[in-house]
Parts: sequence; structure tokens; C-alpha cells
Amino acid sequence: MKQLVLKAILLGTLGITATPAFAVRWFEVELIAFSQKEGAEIREDFSIETGPIPREKRLDLLTKGYNNVGHQACLSGDVKYDPRSVTERFTRQQSSWYCDDNINYVERYEKLPVIPVSEPLDHMQSMYLLAPEQLRFNAIRNKLERQGKNPILHTGWRFPDQSKKRAPNVVVYGGMKFEQPASYKYVEGGQNDSFISLLSSAPQRAIKTQGEDLWELDGTIKIHIRHYLYVTSNFDYRYLTDEGELESARMSQFTRVYSGDIHYLDHPKMGIIFQIRKFKH
Repeated sequence: MKQLVLKAILLGTLGITATPAFAVRWFEVELIAFSQKEGAEIREDFSIETGPIPREKRLDLLTKGYNNVGHQACLSGDVKYDPRSVTERFTRQQSSWYCDDNINYVERYEKLPVIPVSEPLDHMQSMYLLAPEQLRFNAIRNKLERQGKNPILHTGWRFPDQSKKRAPNVVVYGGMKFEQPASYKYVEGGQNDSFISLLSSAPQRAIKTQGEDLWELDGTIKIHIRHYLYVTSNFDYRYLTDEGELESARMSQFTRVYSGDIHYLDHPKMGIIFQIRKFKH
């Protein structure tokens, strides 16, 4: 009798420990971000200063996808992705080159590819990017292009059922690259034993500093679940004014959504169409 009780407890314990791996629901999200067609009727002022988008708990799935596009282009012989130095290109014009898949191709882009590339995966172990052949919005993207709207990014990823506290802020960026406005910091000019330096403070010199790349679209999306699906999005859309100045328009939204429905986040400068679908449940 005692052995039967122990066996029942053991089986119950194994059942409990095995359940979470199969009980967690998984979803996939697909989105298209695009710039709105320019129109004279837009009269909103987007020059108001906004604070930086929060940077905590970020998950970047796109950079590897963009690098994969560059690596494939390099393998196909696209001269824009020739990894050789200028000297090597000049002296060894007919030679082949080696395409390193660890190269940061993103820094070479003036405009990021619309569709980042990933191998098609089908697991439920960790969050991952959807492969191009797993996307379903190609007809929608083509329709946007026919309407004169400019798709910036078409991608998606798979993710587990997560609470607001545990869900990451997935990094979303794309489009044109803009130069970061130059800034300067002042440092000591070095040792100076002249008579003048004894009468005044040490001379200083200005050093130009360069920040990270600025992309046309830059922001994050967090998707968490509490009975319903909730989407928290924060984006900066950057553009050049008629005077050639770089400005940024902020779009921040918190939305409750239903799986399977197609949703639209609207802004005078940009828009996002997205859908969250159940995955294997």
C-alpha cells in the first residue's frame, strides 16, 4: 500500500513539473510599418521636444535579420557589400572576397531592407524572428505601395504568453539612416609649460563626438497578456523638413487587441498594421 502511495505521489510530481513546458501559450505577431503620403493638409507641430524612449528590458531581433540580408548580398557578389579595404579593391580587382557572417552589415546601410531575413523556425523555446516565407501580409504591403505609401519594415516574431513585468520591449527600427547631430566635449589640451599656462587654467580643446545611428523609424513594442492581449508601442519617426533640418515625431499607444484581428496604429506621419495570431494552440 505504501509503495502505491509513493508511486502516485511520484507520478503526480512528474506531471506537475512537466506541465509548464506545454501549458505556456505561444503567439506570433506580424507588422508592416510605413510612412504616410505627404500632404499639405497636415498642420500638426512635431517639433516639440520629447524624452528618450525607455531602454530597459530591450530585445533586439532585427539586427541579425538585417545582417543576414547583407551577408546574402555579399555572397551573391553585390559590390556594395564587398568587405575588402579600398586598397585591396584597387590592387586586387578581379579577386574574390570572403563574406564573414559576423560582419556588422547594418552600419553599411544607408537604407535598411524592408524585410529582414531569418531561417524558418518552428520551435517554442525562445523568441525568434519570422522568416520571409512565414509572413502573410505581402498582399497588404503591395496594396500600400500602390496607394503611394512607403513600407519601411515588414517583419514578425514568435513569443510566449508573458506578463507585463516579464515581457521584453522588442526593438523595432528601419528605413533611412540619418546623421546624428554633432556634439562636442571639452578636454584638457595636454601639458603646457609656457609662461602663459602658469597664469591661466590649462588650455582645453573641443573633440567632436558621434552618437549611435539614427534611423527613420526607431522604437519598441511590448506585448503582454492578462486575460487579453495588450500592446504598448513607442516610436520615433524621423524626417527632414523643407529646410533640411532633422525632426522627430513621437507615436506612443497602449492598445488592447484580440488575436486574429488586423489592427492599425495611425499617425499623421506613419502607420503600423499588425496582427497577433495564435501559434500551435
